[in-house]
Order: sequence, then structure tokens, then C-alpha cells
Amino acid sequence: MRKLRILAYGLVVLVGVWVFGSAVVRAQVKSQDPRIALADDCDPITFNAVFGAGTCVGRGDTTLGDFIAALFSPLIDHGRAVVGHTAWRFEPAYIGIRAGQTVRVTNNGGEVHTFTKVVNFGGGTIDLLNGPGDTRAPECPANFGDLELVVQGGTAQVKGLSAGANKFMCCIHPWMRAIVDVD
Repeated sequence: MRKLRILAYGLVVLVGVWVFGSAVVRAQVKSQDPRIALADDCDPITFNAVFGAGTCVGRGDTTLGDFIAALFSPLIDHGRAVVGHTAWRFEPAYIGIRAGQTVRVTNNGGEVHTFTKVVNFGGGTIDLLNGPGDTRAPECPANFGDLELVVQGGTAQVKGLSAGANKFMCCIHPWMRAIVDVD
């Protein structure tokens, strides 16, 4: 009976390590094919009803109400979330590359995003989506129409990055951030 109990505990620990390990944020270090995915989980019915047809072309299930609720949680810093909705993200959020490599950025989400190089992370073009006290990053244009978009299903290539940590963010959803570290 004691052996069975030890085996059961061991199985529980193994399953726990497997579950935790699969939830750890991924990073690419010195990748031969560096890629970053732009991801979101917009529900096309609720997003398109408010913002117009084609705003969300994905098959996500985060309703606009759930998205807004994550931005204005009374439990988070003055009623505004600093991180936004976690389903809106760059994946991975850190990538290490060698000098001269090109990073391929693909929008796997249902909404348009930007992949904008910034000196420092900050707020984006849409004030409503910025965290408390965040001012717009200077590299994010004040006018939404001036944004360089990566459309749904589209791909952009980032070349010629300088050595060190290069910061990128989405000027629409400013909590979507990544660092491309160049050796």
C-alpha cells in the first residue's frame, strides 16, 4: 500500500510539472528561423457589431465585453489593467538573434496589429487602451490612420536591427510587447 501511495504522489508531481511546464512563456534564443506571432482572441460577432465588419476576422471567443472588463478591473491599479487582456500578445515576448538575421512577424490574430520599434515602452495611439499614467510612445502616431498595420494573416519582416535589446510594441494594444535581443 505504501508503494502505491508513493507512486500516486509521484504521478501527481509529474502531471503538475507537465502542466506548469506547458504554461511557461516561450522564448527563442539564437533561433535559425526567428519568428514572432501577433495573437489575439477576438469574437467576430461582438467586435464587428461595434466597430464594423472586418474588424475581427478570427474565430476567437473573447467578447468585446470580456475584453473591456479586463481593461477596467476594479482589482487592478486604479481600476485600469496595466497588462490589458492576456489573449492579446506577442509570442514569444523575447527572442535572441544574431546580427544580420531577419525576424518574421506574422499576425495570427483576428484583428490588425502593429509591430512598432520603440525606444521605451509606453502607451499607444488609442488613449482608452493605455494603462494608468501611460503616455503615448513617440513612435506611435497620434492618428490611427497613420499606423503601419500588420493585417490579419499578414507577415512583416524586420531587418537591420542594432546590437542589444530592440523593443517592439503594438500601437493599438500597447501591452503587446516584445524584445528582440541582437548579439
